[in-house]
Amino acid sequence: MKRAAILALALVLFPRIAAAQPTIVLLGGKVFTGDPSKPFAEAVAIKGNQIVAVGTDAEIQALGGNAETQRFRLGGAVVIPGINDAHTHPGRGPAGLGIGTNADSTAADLAAALAAVLDESPPEPWLIGEIGRAIMLDESVTRTKLDQLAPGRKVLLHSFTGHGTILSSRALQELGIDDSVTDPPGGRFGRNSDGKLNGRVFEYAEYPIIRKIAELTQTPGELETALGDFANQAIRFGITSIQAMPIEDDDTFEKAWRKIDSPVRMRHIAFPSSVPALVPRPPAAPRGTNGLKWILDGTPIEKGAAVRAEYEGGGKGVMNFNTLTRLIKQGLDTNQQLLFHAAGDQTTATLLAALQATPNVDWPSKRPRIEHGDGLLPDLDETAKALGVTVVLNPSHFFARSLYPTGRFMRARSLLDVVHVAIGSDGPLNPYLNIMFATERPDLPREALTRAQAVAAYTAGSAYAQNRDDLGIIAPGKLADLAVLSQDIFEVPASALPDTVAWMTIINGKIVLNELP
Repeated sequence: MKRAAILALALVLFPRIAAAQPTIVLLGGKVFTGDPSKPFAEAVAIKGNQIVAVGTDAEIQALGGNAETQRFRLGGAVVIPGINDAHTHPGRGPAGLGIGTNADSTAADLAAALAAVLDESPPEPWLIGEIGRAIMLDESVTRTKLDQLAPGRKVLLHSFTGHGTILSSRALQELGIDDSVTDPPGGRFGRNSDGKLNGRVFEYAEYPIIRKIAELTQTPGELETALGDFANQAIRFGITSIQAMPIEDDDTFEKAWRKIDSPVRMRHIAFPSSVPALVPRPPAAPRGTNGLKWILDGTPIEKGAAVRAEYEGGGKGVMNFNTLTRLIKQGLDTNQQLLFHAAGDQTTATLLAALQATPNVDWPSKRPRIEHGDGLLPDLDETAKALGVTVVLNPSHFFARSLYPTGRFMRARSLLDVVHVAIGSDGPLNPYLNIMFATERPDLPREALTRAQAVAAYTAGSAYAQNRDDLGIIAPGKLADLAVLSQDIFEVPASALPDTVAWMTIINGKIVLNELP
């Protein structure tokens, strides 16, 4: 009698799918659905590539099954929608001999790092180092300094933020860049008082250089290996979708991604290294891409984010473009979702005004994106809300909030009432590390997200930002992208969050990782 009652209830709850035989059934879990009407459940049924039912164990078991149905008892393990990383930069980038610098290195560290490799390395390889705030703000570190420290060598120093590069004279020569070069739209070459290049390169002057050096230095198969490792790491974390803004040129990236044949859903966002001139018939979007990203300013690390009040020590940053009309028109004419790197509040205010001034555009339907959104301050909320903006937060950046001028930079929780919010790594790929950063805000406690809000932003929020309304929620009719986690991310201490991995990852209804205990 009891079994008949349960079956009758299932037929009422799931009239369309009760007769369908699930292909995968997950039972006994703590299922975070992301569906506000039903935030948690116990069990999920999947048929083919779709979720067909979500409910209690009894309700899902009543759907039946057959010999081919895979059933898994989870013992209370947490299930979440597949993580959708809304802002990643997969790829290999320039290859060469690493010189041992890092984001905290000083000019003295640089000198020691170069001295340590010069005597033991052949003269031809590129010497490549990562740098950060100290060196980027140290105006003494120029091509002249690099030429003194590494005479005749090809040296490339790149900021870990991606917003600043310093090159030696030999490196510039190898790239065919001399003092006659002009600043491209959106970029600039640093110069001495006599007009000669000082080796410092920024923004849209820098991006073609990075891609050119990658092309010159990568050996066959290196990119595929890097992308394969990236995709496998993503699956291990329960990341089922990535929104990629690749380091390499679009064609090179596309070919390599297809070659690794990963099950991870990949949205390839066009990230042009230069600004094309407008023509009567705009060029089509690069093959395989979806969306168009423009960089409007730098970051507070190198005082490059354009701000309305001065930074400590002076300066207000620099916007890369005097007008945004061309960039906006390029996206509209090619029917591409527009994504804008906008860090500073001056940049954000200028962008919102430019969108608002564009005639005859239903912006909420276009889902324009602001990457980072550090400078979306309260006085800009009304405009951002009217435009239907999505902000893609990067919690691993929150450490830099103190570098901005006084103000409510790097908001999070209060943005939920204003705009759509997604999360992208743009740094360490580990989503649970980023969830920790998003939910632990000693710098600004009132802007800390709850763990449920952070997971929702990393799943449903990122799916919205991708224009994929069929992803991001565990509900009937949605695509079956899920992750079963190694620990309860809603209950463990914050410090334990980064230790989380996926025990099971399901993409498009297929189990791509199964390490259930």
